[in-house]
Amino acid sequence: MTKQEFKKRVLPSGDKFFRVALTLLGNRQEAEDILQDTFLKLWNMRNRLSEYSSVEALGVTMTKNLCVDKLRSYKHRNQNDEEVDTLPVQSELPDPGETTEHNDSLSMIHSIFKTLPDQQKLIIHLRDVEQYSYEEIETMTGLTVNTIRVNLSRARKTVREEYLKHQNYEHRKN
Repeated sequence: MTKQEFKKRVLPSGDKFFRVALTLLGNRQEAEDILQDTFLKLWNMRNRLSEYSSVEALGVTMTKNLCVDKLRSYKHRNQNDEEVDTLPVQSELPDPGETTEHNDSLSMIHSIFKTLPDQQKLIIHLRDVEQYSYEEIETMTGLTVNTIRVNLSRARKTVREEYLKHQNYEHRKN
């Protein structure tokens, strides 16, 4: 595979690889490092990429595995958790109270999401954010469609229940 073919076939998927890494690691700099590692691995095996039906699925799988390795590493566990760089929420709501409430809700959902097991976090990201089909997720993760559906259902239920629990607590306080 030439450099031009690699640029056309692999590099366009970089945003997806980055979002998967950012979702799993929660740190922008580490996600960028994982993205570079993924591209390097894909480049080193560029002559064998034609053997794969989906280079994107291969790249997502590589990214996921590199992130899991990073999360398991001793170094990562001892680092101070840094907040994920979040995009500012643009709202046309004129009421600052509503804007603050909206931002608090997003922050709460984000913190709940971070507590999910890695597998559930990955599956909910691939399905709900990246909009992959169950079959594509099956190819990327090696899990069966039924296992993916169960994990997705559990992840959504956990997020919903924890969010509602927090909302009910806030209303009782007031």
